[in-house]
Amino acid sequence: MNLIEYVRSHLTEFVGIPSTPESDMGNILRAATAAIEELGLRPTVHRDLNAVTASSGSGGVLLNGHLDTVPIASGWTREQGSWDGDFLYGRGTADMKAGCVAGLAAARSLLDAGLPVSLLFTTDEETTMAGAVKIAPSDLVKDAAAVVVGEPSRLRIITSEKGVLWYRASISGRSAHGSLPHLGDNAIYRMMRFLNQLEPYGRPKDALKDITVSLGTIQGGTKPNLVADLCTADLDCRHPPGTTKDQVEALLRKAAATAREPVDLRLFHEVPAASVSATADHVRLLRDLARTEIVGVTYGTEMAYYAPHNPRSVVFGPGETERIHVPDERVSLSEVVRAAEILHGFGEKLGSVSRGQPPRGPRKS
Repeated sequence: MNLIEYVRSHLTEFVGIPSTPESDMGNILRAATAAIEELGLRPTVHRDLNAVTASSGSGGVLLNGHLDTVPIASGWTREQGSWDGDFLYGRGTADMKAGCVAGLAAARSLLDAGLPVSLLFTTDEETTMAGAVKIAPSDLVKDAAAVVVGEPSRLRIITSEKGVLWYRASISGRSAHGSLPHLGDNAIYRMMRFLNQLEPYGRPKDALKDITVSLGTIQGGTKPNLVADLCTADLDCRHPPGTTKDQVEALLRKAAATAREPVDLRLFHEVPAASVSATADHVRLLRDLARTEIVGVTYGTEMAYYAPHNPRSVVFGPGETERIHVPDERVSLSEVVRAAEILHGFGEKLGSVSRGQPPRGPRKS
């Protein structure tokens, strides 16, 4: 099977297996495990994490990806898993089963050339990233010649990403009958005064460099004829490398103080900001191979957990970032193939550098 056929076959298979949060991740995990075994590697399935790892030995590139997707939602005009010329449509095509398949294809060619390579696939990136958190301190990550997170980047090299902080803001009021609202204290109005102070942070001058705050959800009240005694709002805060959680919280508390509202803030999700040197050897090597630009992004990936343990990390993969998490998500077959070719070249260059004993095997005979 040639490279194009390999990529098309496995990409079609992976996209055809549902792996949204409510799905049984065992199905996509079994497919990935089988694909790894086809390469002649011995996969290790981490049952507690629903993740799988494999390695042919130390000293090679580690190719990482996540197999889970966000929900399909509405608004699709294309059938899930349908091809139209060079494009495959479906949830998870770009984000990021294409990156996983590109990693498998690159591993296949590296192993055929007798070069070292490792694989790491998780299934909870869109929710908790617990798999990345747990595996990041392992030798698999720390000893890799480089860690490539195959998120969709349009084959650009991503070296920095913003941190993610999700807060639930709560404001209490006092209930009253809807016919006598002046006897109550409407928590929704109080929340509105607080949110008005945050609205400017949703219009940054520079989305990469500024702290942003986005209102994701709001809930308040129970019935039309009852003054709301509680209102909650979920806030998505993004902060660039070099800024801290304390700075974000100070911004939120200043908004509450300016609004003169006693807001209770509870952090319920966090992904740290991450960055690696844009002039590092591994970054320059990948840039020279891909012939694309080096950029930063406003979202977070599993690199946030790998980079502190291995600074030779980077994000690079096929897929249009503008078409992820939206209806009619798609990926170009030719771009996935090109990604696999670049990753092979990257792994080949890294594998040729002496890192102790020659990194070979084990592979199944």
